[in-house]
Amino acid sequence: MPTFRYRAYDAQGHLANGTVEAQSQEHATDTLFAQGLTTFQLRTFGADSNPWWQRELFAGNRSSRVEVAALTRELATLIAAEIPLADALRILSDQAGSSRVRALATGLLADVLNGAALSEAMQKQPVVFSSDYVSIVRAGEIGGTLGQVFEELADLLERRLELRARVQSALVYPVILIGVSLVTLGIILGVLVPGIASAFAESGRALPAAAQFLVAVQTRWPELLALVLGVVTVGVVTIMVALRRPHVALMMDRTKLKAPLLGNVVLQQETARFSRTLGTLLRAGVPLLQAAGAASGVIGNRHVAAGTERAIGLVREGRSLYRALESEAAFPTLALRMISIGEEAGRLDQMLLRVAAIFERQTQHSIDRFMTILTPLLTVAMAIVVGSLVMTIMSAMLGINELAIQ
Repeated sequence: MPTFRYRAYDAQGHLANGTVEAQSQEHATDTLFAQGLTTFQLRTFGADSNPWWQRELFAGNRSSRVEVAALTRELATLIAAEIPLADALRILSDQAGSSRVRALATGLLADVLNGAALSEAMQKQPVVFSSDYVSIVRAGEIGGTLGQVFEELADLLERRLELRARVQSALVYPVILIGVSLVTLGIILGVLVPGIASAFAESGRALPAAAQFLVAVQTRWPELLALVLGVVTVGVVTIMVALRRPHVALMMDRTKLKAPLLGNVVLQQETARFSRTLGTLLRAGVPLLQAAGAASGVIGNRHVAAGTERAIGLVREGRSLYRALESEAAFPTLALRMISIGEEAGRLDQMLLRVAAIFERQTQHSIDRFMTILTPLLTVAMAIVVGSLVMTIMSAMLGINELAIQ
């Protein structure tokens, strides 16, 4: 029987964390409810049920996130037009532009017509709809602001898709460069090196030392490839096993924040992610504690997430959000100051969305700067490697010419 890790509120509004064994997420939610706990986050223990757009920058299934964003936007548009939920799902199941979106809408419609709430129907598809997404939709149902929740969610998902699309576009040139370099290396090792080796063998003269090394690589490439793959596999498995230990994963995420270039990008991304989600939920009418709990769930860095959860506990005890985050979370000073101003002015949701916009731009600028540095570094590195091989081949070819003259 699978085990689920949950985060829930008890009857007094206190946050509870733990694990529960159940046959499915539905059964787990029912079991916790019977114990007086209202679940707002439920994940399979030992696995991350959140999709890529809530976690690391390059993880996840692109088609799934695009379909979720498209479905969210379509539902926001139809509900804003005051079309009943069942009719909206029926329209999407018949007329949505994507066949995958139509299939999603059809499945949701069947459950809704059978009496389930939309959040319950989405909870049955944890691969597509994350626990945090479902919790936000459930909050919209309870507060009667489902249309606004979908509008804000659609904006949120589309911004994240846009950011990742920019990153992927920036990676096109380095990937092409590496691919062309590998093809060039393959031609040199597979075509030129054997020809030069045979010419020297026929003359009875020894190859130059550098050419001998290339011949050794060319003749033993299966063993070398197996060795490299073995080392990489062992390394990846070791890291995966280590990351399953909470203290190791926490230490790794803490180390990420201290990395010279990566740390700044990670912190900016997590700040924007938390601020955008929290501001979106507050604007949709979700209470602060529930919204902050859901927003902390979208933070991918465990060190930042742990500090944010401690801060939410202080907010529950009566401390202001700014003071709680200042004492426990690792967010930048600018973000904290703006949150403080938003609380004092009674416009916390607006200020959080401004914080998100600022740090989303900073994240993009940091990534652009990183790619600006990475591209010439890769170009120089590939030029050095390929140039060294070409010079070695040219030197050997000159040796062949000397043989021909003699």
